[in-house]
Amino acid sequence: MKKLESQGLCGFRFESFDSHHDLRHVFAARNPQDQGNLAYSGGRDRKAAFAVRSTWSRLLNTEAESWVVGGQTHGTHVAVVTEQDRGRGAISPTEVIADTDGLFTTCQRLPLYVAVADCSAVLLHAPGALAVVHGGWRGLAEGILAVAIQHFRDHAIALSELRAGIAPCIQAASYEVGPEVAASCPGIAKYRGREDRWQVDIARWAAAELLAAGLHEEQIELSGLDTGSDEDFFSHRRQGLGAGRNGLIAMLD
Repeated sequence: MKKLESQGLCGFRFESFDSHHDLRHVFAARNPQDQGNLAYSGGRDRKAAFAVRSTWSRLLNTEAESWVVGGQTHGTHVAVVTEQDRGRGAISPTEVIADTDGLFTTCQRLPLYVAVADCSAVLLHAPGALAVVHGGWRGLAEGILAVAIQHFRDHAIALSELRAGIAPCIQAASYEVGPEVAASCPGIAKYRGREDRWQVDIARWAAAELLAAGLHEEQIELSGLDTGSDEDFFSHRRQGLGAGRNGLIAMLD
């Protein structure tokens, strides 16, 4: 990923999407002053979060009031978003699309957003179609990425046209889990740690699910960045309950 800065805030962009001229996106992160939080939830400063959303919106040539937000529950529901959903959750968290961890659209200039703070944020794009997906271990284990990809299939989009980007998330060195999590994780994304503990790499897990759904390695970009150790990112595991939220914002142009 390519690091960028906007009005003192830190963000990243998938380099493999540079040639996708109908797509605008940014993975918004944390700056050295612990600023950049995008989330309204958990007693966070909503006014400050809206200001951050506005900064990134200007970079993408859209408006923070237009964002579409899902009420994330670590489930597998991927909502099909239309122009009628413009602004859902953008101002008030009570107006999000309920129980939704992924958003799919074919509408132009409709910004989609998912929040993360160690989980994966996955960008899926083909000409004329876009999805953003929140992939924590529960959602990945239950197949949320296959659900998202099915929406592209339902719109007669060939898998060969699809490209995926897996944003910075927690890697194995920073993510120790118990056997109940490790049991669901593909072997390529985990290794045994001390006693009955395991180390799990969420990005590799997401990549494995994309491959299982029919994509090829050359269609997938992994950031290679670890939210659990890199202070460019908010991290629930590193910072605790009060951590801010990174976020993926993307729209068709």
